Amino acid sequence: MLKELYERQSIRHFTTQKVEEEKIEKLLRAAMNAPTARNRQDWRFLVIRNKEALNTMQELQPYTGMMKEAACAILVMSDTKETDSVEYSYVDCAAAIENILIEGVHLGLGTCWCAVGPKQERIDNFRQYYHLEDTLLPVGVIAVGYPAETKEKVDRYDPQKVTYFD
Repeated sequence: MLKELYERQSIRHFTTQKVEEEKIEKLLRAAMNAPTARNRQDWRFLVIRNKEALNTMQELQPYTGMMKEAACAILVMSDTKETDSVEYSYVDCAAAIENILIEGVHLGLGTCWCAVGPKQERIDNFRQYYHLEDTLLPVGVIAVGYPAETKEKVDRYDPQKVTYFD
């Protein structure tokens, strides 16, 4: 059993400690090792360390208040020129996001994933604020930092949600 899968929690409070460049690279390497539909590797990443951008992100997406405490954020996007299906863009980016979250636990970091797409208003807000090309589809943004909180581990396994087809 991979312990990081079961230790991952959404962290919303962070210390002021900066995240080392090596750890950011490890998060991005983990993301880029995620599978993609048809091996298109359409994901793209924007590392946001600018404090003003982190402090005002809640204006772009209302549920990103934890960014004010985060050391940085990673905006996960799809380059729609590289895929023939926007639907694949979402699953490709979700796989990359999950790898970042799990690697974050492994590195002793806290993370919290917030959706951007498919809400068009949020997509437009991120494209405008970060001057993104129209072909870049912002899918989600992840707060990253050293956790300033601990949470009780919850076993979310629910056998009522499982059906077998034998």
